[in-house]
Amino acid sequence: MAYEYPYDDWAEIYDAVYADLTHDLAFYTGLAESVGGPVLELGCGTGRVSLAIAAKGIDVVGIDISPLMIEAAQAKAAERKLAERCIFQTDDMTGVRLAGSYPLVIMPFRSFQSMLTVEEQKAALATAAAHMPAGGTLALDLFAPDVGQLGVEADETVPFHVRDVKQPGGGTIVVWGQNGWDGAEQVNSARLIIEELDPKGVVTRRLYRDFDLRYTFRYEMQHLLEVCGFEVESVAGDFEGGPVTGDADDIVWVAKKRG
Repeated sequence: MAYEYPYDDWAEIYDAVYADLTHDLAFYTGLAESVGGPVLELGCGTGRVSLAIAAKGIDVVGIDISPLMIEAAQAKAAERKLAERCIFQTDDMTGVRLAGSYPLVIMPFRSFQSMLTVEEQKAALATAAAHMPAGGTLALDLFAPDVGQLGVEADETVPFHVRDVKQPGGGTIVVWGQNGWDGAEQVNSARLIIEELDPKGVVTRRLYRDFDLRYTFRYEMQHLLEVCGFEVESVAGDFEGGPVTGDADDIVWVAKKRG
């Protein structure tokens, strides 16, 4: 890969920050139930979405570039007795080629934004297409670009609050963010500051996680999908199918592979 991203650095804290998220699960599990399996997830992380699909009785293969993320996904699959329905393996979404065909390929939770160049984006979409039959379904979601938040109008050195996550047994994880926006490349160099607080609110540990995301605007993404052999079936501003507006946080895409 041309980009550098400390995936393994994320594995130790990732689930404590994100495992509680359920906002997109009904969308992806519902799509899997309607399209059928097996499902291929590119950029599966620690398996949050893949495991939810497997719990519906649908076979899933999850690919992630981080060995430690894959280890965490495998451990959760075993713990939930879903290992027979989930295969997790370390690989690169820009070049992996697997046996078999998948009527549904998904890239949830903005994993596609880790592709930092148009060449990498096309390679990831080529991977999806290579594993799908004609008429197969691709689904992914991206951040809706907000150039103000990304740093054009803001001081990128000032942290902003992202979310609080209550932890089992007490305590809270507080997540702060910083953005450094490269408008020419449409790449945001983000930093998350993760503070672990005990039940009394005392910070017991502070972690910094740096990563880059490429932001792709709506019609740019539509063109990219069409160039790469897909026909857009729907585009929404949320996971309930709402319209794309200036206030949307997400852009959710469903596309079909052309014959």
